[in-house]
Amino acid sequence: MSKVILKLDNINKTFPGTKALNNVSIDLAEGEILAIIGENGAGKSTLMKVLMGLYKSDSGEIYLDDERVEIQSPYHALQIGIGMVPQELNLIPELTVAENIFLGHEIKKNGLSIIDWKKTRIEAIKFIEQLNVDININEKISNLSAALQQIVSIARLIAHGSRILILDEPTASLTKNESESLFETIEILQKQGKSIIYISHHLEEIKRLCHRVVIMRDGSVVTENQVENISINEMIFAMTNRVIDQGSKQIRQYSDETVLEVNNYSRAGEFNNISFELKRGEILGIAGLVGSGRTELIETIYGLKKPDEGTLKLFGEEVTFKDTYEALNNGLGLVPEERRYHGIFPVLSVSDNLIMPSLKQNSHSGLIINYPKIKKNVEELIEKLLIKTPSDKTPILNLSGGNQQKVILARWIAQGANILFLDEPTRGIDVNAKQEIYKLIFELADNGVSIILISSELEEVIKLSDRIMVMFNGQKKGIIDSVQNVTEDDILSVALN
Repeated sequence: MSKVILKLDNINKTFPGTKALNNVSIDLAEGEILAIIGENGAGKSTLMKVLMGLYKSDSGEIYLDDERVEIQSPYHALQIGIGMVPQELNLIPELTVAENIFLGHEIKKNGLSIIDWKKTRIEAIKFIEQLNVDININEKISNLSAALQQIVSIARLIAHGSRILILDEPTASLTKNESESLFETIEILQKQGKSIIYISHHLEEIKRLCHRVVIMRDGSVVTENQVENISINEMIFAMTNRVIDQGSKQIRQYSDETVLEVNNYSRAGEFNNISFELKRGEILGIAGLVGSGRTELIETIYGLKKPDEGTLKLFGEEVTFKDTYEALNNGLGLVPEERRYHGIFPVLSVSDNLIMPSLKQNSHSGLIINYPKIKKNVEELIEKLLIKTPSDKTPILNLSGGNQQKVILARWIAQGANILFLDEPTRGIDVNAKQEIYKLIFELADNGVSIILISSELEEVIKLSDRIMVMFNGQKKGIIDSVQNVTEDDILSVALN
């Protein structure tokens, strides 16, 4: 075994009402790719925040190269060679690749305060070439794909001198091909002697990429093993302490009543001439590669953007939503792709987040808020949706991703939405929470809620959808009406035909 360069010894961390970390001990070897997995709320994120100096542990020690260290901040962590690529990338969109790589430690001319741009570009090219990728270092970050932005984030850490890299859900917004390219980059880093902590809910990625896996549950390490010696089912059981029924394709019945009709919808540069119908209680999946126009289409229907052409009919009557407020008042709800930025009010409580769109229904004559009614409704939904939270007053940011997503869904149940747009509803969510979200989606549809579902996981689209509309480059390529035996290859064939 290679030399152990990082050791976390008996780390403990408690928040009010929650033992987040309980005597957690983990080590990392030079040149090792170590997976840390567990359900949302298992303690993975808290542990990484302790390692990065964002949280101070209550007790326990961290050793780097056999020397004890007390990491004070992310900047301090970076100074001693530990860097993290978070799930929500922290690049500056309007700066170039080179500028982002050296942001915070700019190369200066002869010790002056003037930036040496020529040397900056030369060094940026050097770090990008180390990762064996082709990126124009003068390109703005906003013009890069999600996959290339991940690579730039990694290059930035390497430029800062990081030899331990923490990758948090790095493939959450990537296609399969983009994920494979990222895996190749990670393997290059490993061969260069870098050590990597890899956090992911995609267990097949763990099997494909990692050497060893540490499994956490309820703030503790429950097992660790060489990846080659543990199956995916064994990982799932260790994470959840139960066998998860991943289920099979359900054949559902739904109404013939058309609730939403989209005719010749177009928006320049995003999608063109899209038409489809949505039935009461139907789950309509929209499949397509990243950039196919799926998200832009539902955002336009919902009133976040304005169409250039086309009409919208709701229950047979033509409507125009000037904004999302009008869409909401007409019974539409949106669970957005970027949960943290667009789905939650991060500084507010679970209760405030859940009840926000339905304050009118929870007030006397629409004027005076009925707090006892709100508390009753919130507590009922927390119980019904199995939302894990110390209380309804807990800040929503303290909840795991899966529980945050349940709160967003509960919001629209409280509002009484009859049409829901779900954009990547299980991104960054563990296998157990994912099954709970699936069950909730089916229950909503069975109760007459019509759902439009977008997911980059074709397996998920197939599993949940009654019909599948396929998009490619802003075009509707077809609708698959019979999904019982449909495969991922069938969907790709329609997209590329």
